[in-house]
Amino acid sequence: MAIFNLTPTDNIQVVIDNDANSGDTIRLAAGIYSQSIMIGMNKNSIRIIGAGIEKTIFEGTELGLVNGIDIQASSMVTIENLTVQNFNERGILIQTSDNIINKVKSQNNQNNGMEISTVAERNLIMESESNNNGSNEAINVDGIQVNGEHNYIVKCKFIGNSNDGMELKSSNNLVFLNLAKDNGSEGYASDSDVDSDDFNLFICNQSIRNRDDGFEFDDSNLLLWNKALVNNDDGLEINGDHNLLWGNEVKCNTEDGIDLGNHCNNRLLRNNVLKNGIQQIDSGIEIEGGDGNIVDYNTVLNHVHSGILVGQNAESNVVRSNCLKENNPDIQAVPPASVNTLFNENNCTTSDPNGLCQINNFFNVPGDFDTIQEAIDAVPEEGFTIQVGAGIFKEAITINNTGQVRNKIRIVGVGREKTIIDGTDTIDEIGIDIEDASFITIENLTVQNFDSFGIRVNTSDNVLHCVNVFGNQNSGIFITGLNERNMVMKCESSQNIGIGISVNGDHNYIVCSQCSRNNGEGIRFNSGEFNLAYHNFCDGNQSEGIEPAGDNNFIISNCTLNNSDGIEVDDDHNLLLWNKSFRNQRDGINVEDSNNLVWGNVCYNNERNGIFVEENNNLIIYNHIKNNNDEGIRIEDNDFLPSANFNMIDNNIIINNKKAGILLAIGSDNNIVRSNCLFGNPLDIDDQGTDNILDEN
Repeated sequence: MAIFNLTPTDNIQVVIDNDANSGDTIRLAAGIYSQSIMIGMNKNSIRIIGAGIEKTIFEGTELGLVNGIDIQASSMVTIENLTVQNFNERGILIQTSDNIINKVKSQNNQNNGMEISTVAERNLIMESESNNNGSNEAINVDGIQVNGEHNYIVKCKFIGNSNDGMELKSSNNLVFLNLAKDNGSEGYASDSDVDSDDFNLFICNQSIRNRDDGFEFDDSNLLLWNKALVNNDDGLEINGDHNLLWGNEVKCNTEDGIDLGNHCNNRLLRNNVLKNGIQQIDSGIEIEGGDGNIVDYNTVLNHVHSGILVGQNAESNVVRSNCLKENNPDIQAVPPASVNTLFNENNCTTSDPNGLCQINNFFNVPGDFDTIQEAIDAVPEEGFTIQVGAGIFKEAITINNTGQVRNKIRIVGVGREKTIIDGTDTIDEIGIDIEDASFITIENLTVQNFDSFGIRVNTSDNVLHCVNVFGNQNSGIFITGLNERNMVMKCESSQNIGIGISVNGDHNYIVCSQCSRNNGEGIRFNSGEFNLAYHNFCDGNQSEGIEPAGDNNFIISNCTLNNSDGIEVDDDHNLLLWNKSFRNQRDGINVEDSNNLVWGNVCYNNERNGIFVEENNNLIIYNHIKNNNDEGIRIEDNDFLPSANFNMIDNNIIINNKKAGILLAIGSDNNIVRSNCLFGNPLDIDDQGTDNILDEN
């Protein structure tokens, strides 16, 4: 191991090429470095750390056509606390996987401020900025361009770039808590170069005053709780199918608030769309000619033209339960769209043609029918609503397309614990079985006491919202294999004999839900990939609180307590970001496979270890680990094989654990343990392995 302390008079490239080895640290003093660097082969896990943004500066003026920092042939590299500016090529180019760019600014470069290449995956760009890249002569320069899949862009700023703030030409990336402002084209653009769905996650981002759209995207993306404000074109422009837009704020954009164009099967749910458009052709939400879109529960206010516009070539769309005021008109349906679009229960006063605000396409149970299943079987068309009143309904229900297409229907109760579907008198039945119909919405009710699953979802693109699932003899909610883009939002699945929420498919979203006191796990992603568990609460489950048993899942900002393990990672390439894991009966976080990124989690008062790592090449960074009954961080293969190697343990705070702060057990070799803060542990670091690197702790 070695630490190199360099000043602007030193040649960084010479040190990298000739002196630095894997795991070494290069610290750069404050000053201007008129140099570019390339990190080649056999430099895995090296760190280059400056004295701070605007203090340590890589200056590219007069260096010719070179990139500022080029991570070319090594992985798990960390670049931190510095600025890269004025290069004639890219500020930072990443051509490998599993690297960290943290607290870095890239500015005034003539190519992309940051670029991730097509072969680079699982790179984390955290709390960084890429501003003012490109010029009038270099108009297609982005703040960041992401060409590889499954990268994470978190808490960054992209301001004043000549093209997009962020351009994604790949799929399955996380875009979380970023700001894109004053860019020359889109704030965020998602357009995969391959002929497949994008599946990018945009969560809690802001897009402000960009010269084109706030967000522009193709197929199968999730946009959750973003803000698109005062952009010079549309707030959100949809150029593809199967997107889910939930809870976004779209305000004061120059053209349409949300423009669906001619695209199909998109869902716009619970968005706030306010004061968009300055011309008589601009609308709050526009469906020009697409088919099968769902527009539900949006608030659409104060537009100079229509609040919701359905164009003449649009077919089979559903517009339900939106609140529209002070638009001109609130709803406009250009014939024949008024005939083949289902309007239902919209709270509005004006429409063209007249009468669209007064349409109520629903059945009441009880009332029109005595049972929910009778109402489902009688549904006359797609998009119909079944309103279920208060009471206990002792029946199991099935939603399928047998005899009649029932896609897009809603079943809406009057509230959890008020509308109750009860299985006490049924035998071997599933409470709600979504069998082969899609785009189903179930909300505001309870499902309890069934001998099988509470709810089984056997199709894609469904929504469970504000549903309680209690006391069933199998999993509470089960999403079967090969099914995608299902949303489970603000649900509770508790006291079930199986798993609270069990997911076999890919690209499903479990958000703001609670899973407590189940006999199995709280939330389990079985073999599925690229699923999201965000802001959930899992308490008192007999097995793990959350268990991603497949690859490439996103586990973000959840709270797990009083479970077996808080979070158990059974497979590769998962992201665990900013979770809290307290008072679990075993480990706070148990990592049983390789290449996972565990960043910024809090693990307190667990009966065994704060974080237990049993495999190779995991990144355990910036976690806070305190008062656990065994080790703070334990690196050891649980099968007693010498394979818990090459893990990177950096910048963790590890306090007052009953045993070692960090244990590198026998057979745990070639791990890197750097810059951790440890105190109050009986033994801060216990290194029983071979060739581990211990640096600057």
